[in-house]
Amino acid sequence: MKETVINLIENESENTKLDFKQEQYPIDKGNAKKGEFLKDMCAFANLTSKEDKYIIIGIEEKGGVAVGYKPIDELQDQASYQQFLNQYIEPEINFEYREFVYRDNRLAYFRIFDNDKGPYLFKAEYRGTNPKGSHYRIGTGFVRTGSSTRELKREDFEKIYAERSSVKDRSNDIDFELEIWGFTSPELKYKGYIKHLRVDVINLSNSSIDLDVEAKIYNNKNVKAKCTQVLEHNFFREDQDKSLLAFTSFQGKVTPQFNFRETNVRFENYKEYSIYEITPNKGTHTALRAKQKGKQIDIFNGQIALVFSRPTEIIIEITVRSNDFPNGPKIFEYNIPQEEVSEFLDPWDL
Repeated sequence: MKETVINLIENESENTKLDFKQEQYPIDKGNAKKGEFLKDMCAFANLTSKEDKYIIIGIEEKGGVAVGYKPIDELQDQASYQQFLNQYIEPEINFEYREFVYRDNRLAYFRIFDNDKGPYLFKAEYRGTNPKGSHYRIGTGFVRTGSSTRELKREDFEKIYAERSSVKDRSNDIDFELEIWGFTSPELKYKGYIKHLRVDVINLSNSSIDLDVEAKIYNNKNVKAKCTQVLEHNFFREDQDKSLLAFTSFQGKVTPQFNFRETNVRFENYKEYSIYEITPNKGTHTALRAKQKGKQIDIFNGQIALVFSRPTEIIIEITVRSNDFPNGPKIFEYNIPQEEVSEFLDPWDL
């Protein structure tokens, strides 16, 4: 992403999808220029182009061309910008705010992307502290035209709604395969009553598709879903405690620390079910990109562990969200019967 931004600085002038700013947008309480941030972000989000849009901070421009730099002392927090936007504009605008160093100058950029739920409008009135300053009424919206910004007109609304209605429903392009496997980690490999549920996603189409995926696994008295790393850590601690008790075998031996790795999977356990959710990598908005005509193996990165007390059926719901699903999330329901589960469980291990 840094290379893309540098290329914009070196080779592009301000246009519909690019703006240069000398200073960070101020959003501290009482600042008379706070409204400029709301107006500019609203205008970029309302562009119907699917390309990323950029506001690059710390750039001195002349005639729309970068001619110098004004380095940033301290980066503003993205969460503060997001909270300020959400207070006044809906739907929520997708963006990221990152710093980078270019020619020994500390700069930053906003990348505004994947905003296809427009029109983006003020849901609350904004009035600046300066009597002659910004004042935006409820229902007001803006759009970027060339290197300037103007209020939305009727034809802009028609264009935005026409673009939304033309989105193809791709919810039937995706399918899943579920399989039960044994674990290979030393903590779980020989635990016959603990198995790995592998979830593969299949893209049936000729185009890649961005997805957010969540799996809900229902618990019953004979099986419960657990997070693999948590189980590995617990068994590691048990083995460590046993080694400490066996003083002679432990004497002079140092047990390495158990390290949790980043799996991009969030796990929550409830009384009736457990939830696994794939989380986006840093700098990305969606959690998973399914490549065209391909299968992605084990999308939950080995983190779904099933702990059995005896063979039993497994009920699973997979919820998929995508900007290419105009009718909202799609739910896939699966039932792995008891007979199939029995094939993977050794009765002597239960």
